Amino acid sequence: MNDVQLALLIAGVVIILIMLIYNWSELKRISKNQPSLSKPKNFFNEDNDPLFNDLNKKQEPTITTEPKAIIEDELDQPLSGSEKIINSNLPDGIHRDVETVISIISKTVQEGSTGLFLDKIKSMPGVRVYVRKDNDLWATETAIYDSIQFNQILLVLLLASRKYILDSTRIEAFKELGKNITSKVDGSLLWLSNQDIEKESFHLNKFKKEVDRSLVLQVYPKSDPTFHAGPLIDFFKQPIFKINNKSYHELIAPDSGFKACTLTSLSGKPLNISHESFLQGIVFKMDIPNTIKITSAFNEMIDTIKQFNAKLNGVLVDASRKPLNDDQISQIYVHLKKLEKIMQEKKIPSGSGVAKKIFN
Repeated sequence: MNDVQLALLIAGVVIILIMLIYNWSELKRISKNQPSLSKPKNFFNEDNDPLFNDLNKKQEPTITTEPKAIIEDELDQPLSGSEKIINSNLPDGIHRDVETVISIISKTVQEGSTGLFLDKIKSMPGVRVYVRKDNDLWATETAIYDSIQFNQILLVLLLASRKYILDSTRIEAFKELGKNITSKVDGSLLWLSNQDIEKESFHLNKFKKEVDRSLVLQVYPKSDPTFHAGPLIDFFKQPIFKINNKSYHELIAPDSGFKACTLTSLSGKPLNISHESFLQGIVFKMDIPNTIKITSAFNEMIDTIKQFNAKLNGVLVDASRKPLNDDQISQIYVHLKKLEKIMQEKKIPSGSGVAKKIFN
């Protein structure tokens, strides 16, 4: 073998080694990236969610550890005969599943509201009082006048709310109020529901924290600084839009007739739909636990946004102004379906009267 042949042989071996090394590095790179291609990136982030506003951030429950001897929630148990009798004798507006109810029966008919400590009750968030004589109608709030006669009292406390935190101090104040009224009217006290206020409040606040969210979507002009007034006015002439008593536009789901979401300007103010308006964007906001048929309302919301974008050349984005694609919209639907199921299993359906009590 001469020098030329030897040089060619060495060159060939080097080329083969280079190709093997290159192929090995490519296979390693592809295998490393494969998980990210097959598994979609999680769109939601609990700490900085671009879509779902946590309405509990301002009111973290002070009870942070679960009480001992926790049992299954009473809401999941069927009503017994005695439970039905109790409910049938309660006034409208009391929900024993989410409220503590104390019954006080006085030995004699009382006259006047002095023994009810009404001023004290008015200063205690979530506390209500009802009174009646024998089988008369229950009276509450302004219907309890100075000369009213009664021998039955109901003292009620809502166990969770957006408006206040039910801490140990407020719980003890409620219990003390019940004792004071009982003593003042010379009566007997009976707990009709949720005597263990600390435990029941813990469970309800845990549920509240899990589902108390608002969904925020935004629509911006794709190319222009503002939406064109003419097409904007025409679009909002549709019967699916109504203006509430606070001048905000609401999207009404045609199949149910209930509100799907509220529409606002980017500043949170009511929309000005007129030839003089310079609308730079629209916010679609859904108060999730207060929305009837959450996922159906969401579908109506998305369909309306797509129609709007097609007619007014708009683009759907999240609160960070990042465009949303169909995969991300599907992820939102799945997340809403989960929240809807949690509320159904708790027997507090979204948009129901009992839900509105907690999430008002």
